[in-house]
Amino acid sequence: MTSEEKSTWIVAAATALIFGWYTVKILVDAATTPISEIQYQDLLVVMVGVFVALIIVSHIVLAVLTRTIDGSDERDQKIDRFGEYIGGYVLGTGLLVVLGLAMAETEYFWIAHAALGVLVLAELTTATTKIIVYRKGF
Repeated sequence: MTSEEKSTWIVAAATALIFGWYTVKILVDAATTPISEIQYQDLLVVMVGVFVALIIVSHIVLAVLTRTIDGSDERDQKIDRFGEYIGGYVLGTGLLVVLGLAMAETEYFWIAHAALGVLVLAELTTATTKIIVYRKGF
């Protein structure tokens, strides 16, 4: 397994873990609090910070444990490009939904979480696509 593939696994796992936790937290709050009163902004900022820190620390640990510098080859670059291409379609399509919510003057809570959902879905689609191509080939 190349370091690029390991990196993809790290990003996929961190994305699912952190944003999954955030989603459960918001759903629990929504069960007891009206949507308009949920204070999600601070939690969202902290969660994104934790996500970035987790990715950085995980990659540092990966680099220390593997202690190899196996730069990406042509195959890694093609897989990366293909995964980003597919994820880009998900992102672009999803942002049209977010734009529609903003144009309909929906509450900020829904717009923010739709945008977050689209970003997470696009990232998971990108990572999943890359992992499938690493495992099965083009």
